[in-house]
Amino acid sequence: MGDPAHPFGKRPANLAPATLKEVGAALAAIAGSDAAGAGPKWGAMHKTLLKAKVDPQAIMRLVAARDLPGLEALVRWLHGEEIAVVAPVAEPAEEIDIEVQRSAMRAFRKRLRFARLDAESRLGVGPMSTGKRNEIDAIIAPREYPVAVWEALVRAGRLRREGGGFYALVQDDVGDD
Repeated sequence: MGDPAHPFGKRPANLAPATLKEVGAALAAIAGSDAAGAGPKWGAMHKTLLKAKVDPQAIMRLVAARDLPGLEALVRWLHGEEIAVVAPVAEPAEEIDIEVQRSAMRAFRKRLRFARLDAESRLGVGPMSTGKRNEIDAIIAPREYPVAVWEALVRAGRLRREGGGFYALVQDDVGDD
């Protein structure tokens, strides 16, 4: 019934009407909320789509990008509509304000520093042990900034993509901006 090459994967078989109703309600909650309060609602949508047996990779692409039109298409697809598969068109790079980029870099460095400190504070990595240092080089970018900001920093040569939504510093300087 579903095409495995479809961006949403294979359509789940025998989807319960209650699950479809739950997905629709979660979509309505996201669409009716402001951007600041939508975070937990996207998390609830993620769980609901997992329960509906939607391809986890498709879910992550939609949820991580906060792609509301894509989510609406997914819900229509779950209801049985055929969704045209359109090859993504390369959009021109969005111009991000330099102050936003600086603020994002500060947040990234702070998050990376905390991740490293957290890793070093675990048992077995202290001064009385083998002295093994942390090996954290990349983290998932803080969600306070959209993906476009992180991609602008990659284009600017300040960060590099590590795959799976992870980014790393080009020069490993975790000092303040």
